[in-house]
Amino acid sequence: MPELDPPEGFRAIADRLESAGFEAWGVGGAIRDALLGVERADWDIATNARPEQVQGMFRRTVPLGIEHGTVGVISPDGAMYEVTTFRRDVETDGRHAVVEFAGSIDEDLSRRDFTINALAWRPATGEIRDPHGGREDLDRRILRAVGDPAERFAEDYLRVLRGLRFAGRYSLEIDPVTRTELEAAVSGLGRLSAERVREELLKGLAGPDAGEILALYADIGALETWYPELAAVARKDPRWASTLAAIDAIPAHRSSLRLVRLLLSLPRDGDPDGTQATELLDRLKCSNAETRRAVHLWREYLPLVSPADSAARIREWLSEVGVEHARDLFRLHFAVARAAGASESERVLLHSWRRVHDELVSGAPISLADLAVDGNDLIELGLPSGPLVGLMLEELSAQVIEDPSRNERETLLAEARELIELGALDVLDDI
Repeated sequence: MPELDPPEGFRAIADRLESAGFEAWGVGGAIRDALLGVERADWDIATNARPEQVQGMFRRTVPLGIEHGTVGVISPDGAMYEVTTFRRDVETDGRHAVVEFAGSIDEDLSRRDFTINALAWRPATGEIRDPHGGREDLDRRILRAVGDPAERFAEDYLRVLRGLRFAGRYSLEIDPVTRTELEAAVSGLGRLSAERVREELLKGLAGPDAGEILALYADIGALETWYPELAAVARKDPRWASTLAAIDAIPAHRSSLRLVRLLLSLPRDGDPDGTQATELLDRLKCSNAETRRAVHLWREYLPLVSPADSAARIREWLSEVGVEHARDLFRLHFAVARAAGASESERVLLHSWRRVHDELVSGAPISLADLAVDGNDLIELGLPSGPLVGLMLEELSAQVIEDPSRNERETLLAEARELIELGALDVLDDI
């Protein structure tokens, strides 16, 4: 059996609870991952101590969910651990549960979703509690619900998505009875909040097997409710498999970029502005900033610059897409090439990126902020404040991107005076 080696902070809190006469058990995912030999940072504690007793025992606590029995305890090394009183479910509605405190760790484990998560370890004695056969299921690589799977999913429909994440993450085969009820429970996903669905998706995208998890989403019908646009792609677009491979080719810590790669599977014909991508992200209640960034990358994904482009064209591209987005756009393209094993495409991309990088480090003006003049300078020339100032700055920027040597204050002011005298902005405003 793999050695269970929790952080020192966990041990300190567990020892303090035990010395006060209470039980302290490591539970859930930490024990599952430890048995699998997977490193994990967060370790949770289940105890028969009540929340107020936990708060009274430790100097630094955070009331994370007192009504549900959870107290955050700050360990001596500054890390926070969730300490939760043994619980049992009294009432559930598919989204939330009403709980009451239970008297034993076995009662607490009986309310867990899957057997592989219904494991507990007591460091004071070394005992492992496994009343539902989770260790055997881990050995057999089986995902099985605790007790009656229909009841487990009806208690909280998020368990459908969690089950798919666990199955993909740990390469588990879903037990036939569990799978049947999981498929039946897909119809309840619409009762979940957008926030819970979004966070579950992001957890899946942040793992090493995101593509496998998304493939299970499609196979089980879990895309239909929250992601109908993606469901349509998965059903009929032969590029769905290559999309999943490209997602896995992006480092797992860039989960937001993996989400963009997923959105890029949406058809562009008839949707140049990324309306479907915007609607999907809005449905998940992503922040405005997250949505703007993702949709911008979706829109600017094509066309990409090439090694044959002029320096001026590369600067123009950087100005169009935004310097801050250039690396992410290349990361998306590199992921596609790597997933396809297209070494020649990777070589071309590398040459293109070197050209872009050269322009980035050259200090050549690319954005309006790089201009040697600003809007106040133009207003002092007599240009009325308003849209015409923006038009003038854009015209000057275009000239400077073409010829960086023109980015001198007096040169640009002289150009602006000439354009004003010629009335050229009136023409520009009509374009």
